[in-house]
Amino acid sequence: MDFLHDSFAVEIAAYDEWQERSRKNNFFELVYILDGEGHQRVNNILHPYHKNGIFLLPAAKCHYYQVDRPTRFLFVRFTGTYFVPGPNDYVDYSSWFSRLNFILGNNNYHSGEVVTDPEDKAQLKRLLDSILYEYEKKDICSAFIIQNTLVAVLAIICRNMQKRMLSGRMFSDDRFAELLNFISFNILDVEKLSVPHLSQRFHIAETYFSEYFRRNANERFQDYVMKLRLKIAESRAVYTDASLQNIALELGFTDSSHMNRMMKKYYNKGMRQIRNGQKQEA
Repeated sequence: MDFLHDSFAVEIAAYDEWQERSRKNNFFELVYILDGEGHQRVNNILHPYHKNGIFLLPAAKCHYYQVDRPTRFLFVRFTGTYFVPGPNDYVDYSSWFSRLNFILGNNNYHSGEVVTDPEDKAQLKRLLDSILYEYEKKDICSAFIIQNTLVAVLAIICRNMQKRMLSGRMFSDDRFAELLNFISFNILDVEKLSVPHLSQRFHIAETYFSEYFRRNANERFQDYVMKLRLKIAESRAVYTDASLQNIALELGFTDSSHMNRMMKKYYNKGMRQIRNGQKQEA
């Protein structure tokens, strides 16, 4: 039975043989293997799973599990309202919305575990065990504790994704990797991504910032930020039911037409083509 909340749902399910499940109206789903073993198939790619395995799947991707030994799964489904504070919330989650968009925009959703660093995986397991405990306890504070724990879960996933993205890249200035991290995790904050703010934070002369960024990234700062936002827009069009107009406004575009023009300029495809193409494949 599901533990339901406005912004997430937690479910434990046991299978001797995999059965199709309904996963509507969610951004993505975190899967924690409590017991058992078998294989996960995503886009016709098989990957073995074992006890304590942790996977991340979007709502729209076709997948299933080949259960070799009876398996208990812990599913955590994130909904579109996860980072929108509700009237009874005591914590402002708006600053974490960039983490959600970062995951949507940068995860390739291939088969395999979402966190590979051994220490981070151990920490993630402890957090998921805490969620499991609160799921089974189901008292008046459990939803609040789970919601706060999920903030840490997503932060660890983001950290591992960023490590993989920067792996093998060499920069002449160590600050530049930190700068890219800061941009990725604050992509929706116009003030923090302004040249004056970035110049001050990373001790780069404002008049030199554009040249500094182009020299290290081999592209203009404005183009880099735009491509990041468009990548997130593409993922949100594919993996969520949000309207194109809402996606555009949340990502800082004037309207959906502006977002569509930018997508065509940088990637030679329109937003409706992106959304309709995915629906045809699903």
